[in-house]
Amino acid sequence: MIDHSLSMARHGQEGKPAARPRVLILGGSAFQVPIIRYAKEQCAYVITCDYLPENPGHVLADEYYNVSTTDRQAVLNLARGLDVDAVLSFASEPALQTVSYVAEALGLPGPSLSAVMKLTDKGLFRSLLREAGLPVPMAVTVPKATPAAYVPRLMEEHGVAIPCIVKPVDSSGSKGITVLDETLATLPAALEHAFAFSRSGECIIEQYIEGDQIHGDGYLEGGKLAFHYLGDHVFFTDGGCRVPISTRWPTRHEPGVVQHIASQVETIASVSGYRKGPANIEARVTSGGAVYIIEVSPRNGGNHVPIITQHLTGFDFIRQAYCDATGEETPIVAIDRKALPGAHYVLHSSAAGILEGVAVSDAIRPHLLNLQLFKREGELVPRFRGSNASLGIALLSFASAKERDTFMDHATQHMALRVSIFESVVPDDGSHT
Repeated sequence: MIDHSLSMARHGQEGKPAARPRVLILGGSAFQVPIIRYAKEQCAYVITCDYLPENPGHVLADEYYNVSTTDRQAVLNLARGLDVDAVLSFASEPALQTVSYVAEALGLPGPSLSAVMKLTDKGLFRSLLREAGLPVPMAVTVPKATPAAYVPRLMEEHGVAIPCIVKPVDSSGSKGITVLDETLATLPAALEHAFAFSRSGECIIEQYIEGDQIHGDGYLEGGKLAFHYLGDHVFFTDGGCRVPISTRWPTRHEPGVVQHIASQVETIASVSGYRKGPANIEARVTSGGAVYIIEVSPRNGGNHVPIITQHLTGFDFIRQAYCDATGEETPIVAIDRKALPGAHYVLHSSAAGILEGVAVSDAIRPHLLNLQLFKREGELVPRFRGSNASLGIALLSFASAKERDTFMDHATQHMALRVSIFESVVPDDGSHT
């Protein structure tokens, strides 16, 4: 049995000060900054890595290495050479497989690679849902080498019809996604768009489930959801894409629907072997009340979902994630207050151009907990088609769901981006970000 506690060398000999634990954090974007800061507050020696030296988290770390978070072997070599005590990421799906791979290789705390693969590969996840006996949309996985002209036949063989959604099997943040509503005429372009964001060179085409999307973070302990707070997803739908731009907590759906989602998530945890850790949950609810789980990712959500969730509920995902990675046994802290209504909102531009600023109304300022811009005035901005083209995040709290909806139904008026449109400047896919 592996002892996941820090070694005696790290703790120091009796009567001597303990050495600082060496913690490797994969990623240094704005979404990893909270966990980097927390680790520093815990007196850890923090090492960060990714392929973007300008990311804001790296200046907070003790060391930074230009190593891609998706390069498993390179990160393992780095972790082994630096003799780290813990490896983790936060609010990042691409790094999950690497974290579990490195943790298993070094005998460190972390989710199993097998469980992570089943939950983060969309093709494997659909197979897992079928194995678990849960509702699952008709779907077919398509390798990049498949001729586009042959794909409609594959769809027919697997019962996939319009409307359908085309997406990479291994991408997050709605990158590479296209919804085909009425015709397959644009299927070749949709496949090309999906493959451009797939590391494995595979995409999945699946039946589009009409209905509402429910979203939020939860935390699994012993295979049970010890905590969850779910809200309603709001989407940006221009140009055939479906990109979430907001979640409004709590969901307007009845508690029975939320309980149905929670029950399915726990079944997924059991079948996958992922029994402890965060879960970013997405589910569709049809007009007839059927519930389809779209995603249960073993991570915290992006767009500062864990930050706004902690403010609204009191549940500390950052502390829990850090304790999980360092092997510290920490009981789940019960929430002793009623959850507040709130929302997050992704600042975005429907066309490429140059950012001139953002105007925030006086009416919404009292509800604004944080507004973080990822671009500076005068910088180029891409047309919004995925999370990689987000310009910033706003976190908001309200006294009631009615007040929340009154403001959020007109979010672009209260948080108005000023963009000088110059479509030809920036590639549409946001690949420069």
